[in-house]
Amino acid sequence: MRTFRKVIALIPLLILWLMLSIFLWGFVFNLITDAPPAEKLTLCVDAETPEATRLAVLLEEMLGGKVRMVKVRPFDYAMFDSAALTGADLFIVPSSHVETYQEWFRPLPEEMKDQAHLLEIGGVVYGVRAYNAAADQGIAKNCIQYTGSNGVKEDYYLFFGNRSVHLKANENAVDNAAVDAALCLFGLYK
Repeated sequence: MRTFRKVIALIPLLILWLMLSIFLWGFVFNLITDAPPAEKLTLCVDAETPEATRLAVLLEEMLGGKVRMVKVRPFDYAMFDSAALTGADLFIVPSSHVETYQEWFRPLPEEMKDQAHLLEIGGVVYGVRAYNAAADQGIAKNCIQYTGSNGVKEDYYLFFGNRSVHLKANENAVDNAAVDAALCLFGLYK
């Protein structure tokens, strides 16, 4: 009976050890599989992205090695890491949320100003329409669900992040891969 009580007394310690082990190995796994911002391009989408991994792999292939990794994140990911959201390279946002996130956006690069359906805010062009609700057409439509949880369809726009390290107009930029990725995305317009 005494041995049984000793074993029972050790259970909380064993559970604590198991939890610490899981956190440690999760941290190590993240270090091994993640890339620094200079080698990773992040696209944040304010919509459901059931095929986010497929879209990320497709963009990596289309970029041809310009970045080591592409991450496609829904805005819900901010619950875990808000820096990943505010520091994203590209954003796809519905027209009703543009004003909410406007401070994260940078004016549209010159290379993108020949696109159709530009969005001006205060006389400055910031975005390009990524989804046309009336025609039900948009970039990577098979990977992104453009209808909101309330079922309402609205236009979505693509924006560039003002903290992106992949946009030559930004401070500390390492390349212009965000523009290349945006052009690749518009190649997926359906």
